[in-house]
Amino acid sequence: MFVMLMKQKNDMNKKAIEGLKKEEELLSDIRDVQKSIRHLEIELDYIESKEPNNYKYIKHLENQIDELYEKLEGLDENN
Repeated sequence: MFVMLMKQKNDMNKKAIEGLKKEEELLSDIRDVQKSIRHLEIELDYIESKEPNNYKYIKHLENQIDELYEKLEGLDENN
């Protein structure tokens, strides 16, 4: 009886640790996407101020930022 209880406790601990690892990976992914967005927004601000007629590159940056925001929303839904 005692051995069965210990095995169940160990199984629950393993599941809890696995859950924490998955949550930490998800939070890490969220932080990485947020950093990428921040960097692209800084680059976009710079390009808009220094090369406002570079429409193609500005649009490219805006599209990348939009895609990252969509990815971030998907990650937030999983959290």
